[in-house]
Amino acid sequence: MQAVEDHTSVEPGLMRALARHLEHLYRHPDGGTLHQLINNALLHCRNHGYVNGSCIAYLHHRLLDFTKDHAQPFPIRIRARLIQQHLAVYLPRPEHHAPATAVNQTKLTPSPASQAGVSISEDFPKHDQHHKVKTKPTESTAMESRGTPDNNNITLVAQAREAQGGAGQAKAQNLDELRKIVTKSMDEIVRDREVLTQKLSDANTYLKMIEAEREQLRVDLNKARKRTRTNEKFPKKLGLPKRDVLILQIKAEVERVKRHGNSLALALIDIDNLETINNQHGQEAANAVLHQYTSEILGSFRSYDLVARYNKDEFAVLLPNTDKDNAMRALEKVRKRASESHFTHKGRSYPLPGFGGVLTFYTPGEESHQMLRRADDALVNLKLRGERQVVIV
Repeated sequence: MQAVEDHTSVEPGLMRALARHLEHLYRHPDGGTLHQLINNALLHCRNHGYVNGSCIAYLHHRLLDFTKDHAQPFPIRIRARLIQQHLAVYLPRPEHHAPATAVNQTKLTPSPASQAGVSISEDFPKHDQHHKVKTKPTESTAMESRGTPDNNNITLVAQAREAQGGAGQAKAQNLDELRKIVTKSMDEIVRDREVLTQKLSDANTYLKMIEAEREQLRVDLNKARKRTRTNEKFPKKLGLPKRDVLILQIKAEVERVKRHGNSLALALIDIDNLETINNQHGQEAANAVLHQYTSEILGSFRSYDLVARYNKDEFAVLLPNTDKDNAMRALEKVRKRASESHFTHKGRSYPLPGFGGVLTFYTPGEESHQMLRRADDALVNLKLRGERQVVIV
């Protein structure tokens, strides 16, 4: 900008306005394109000899093209429109343009806008806005002037009013275009705000729903544990939720999967040879095996995995948000721990029996009871075949 000012200067008020706008564009993160456009336009005027009103008209035209480019940010387009408002005052009026000649096609001469305060520096020929070529009026001219004073005055007044009306109409048109740009920008901001508000509302609703489900689950678990401790002897020793609690939890997790698409795994575990141990060593030995599983082996699962008593010698493990690889890794870790453990009966230590079982995953579209039934059927078939391993259904 400074380099251009050295060669093309205009009325000080306009230059101060341009400098202020350029400073704002320089600081704005999206203002670089418009800043460069203005500098290039002024350099173009200097290189091609455009001065005064011609230079302003050229810059005004470039800014108009910029404001019509919808790929540019709205705030910067508005800034370009404001600069146009400053330039519009100094634009040449079409009715005063001289016919184009070979001379003014190569170097445009100052327009009447220069008489409003636009000037040029030493690099261009200076034009004295008050300079007039004095000629001796002829007798016929003098007589015509003295003979039709009223007509001359009327003509000058009409021309002045026409010029003022054209300038006012151009200013109103510019303001209307600026209003349209600002209105469109504000409409987009309002729409973006409404979308963001809706997303925040949905997130808050989801969080409240999750908290309500968690609280209900906590209440159900407490009731189930209390009922287990007071009404049944065997679950009291094991300290695990019963099958009805498992069913409720599977239902809750399936509903969550339907909403958010997370994975859900369910494992049914069958302890090996528990009936044989009961026949050989008695019920107390079988209870010792079960107690070892509940107090140590099954405690290897994560704190938010649900381990429940499924049948006499069977357990169920519900693993939320767990894919195939992580679920198998968790079961293999538990099987390894069981193979390295022992249980004690009547002062003697015995190797802890291992377990087999099935691992299944929620299939989109099915209900919670269908998932549980599918796993239960697979476990029955596994036991009928006599296989003692963990298989994936």
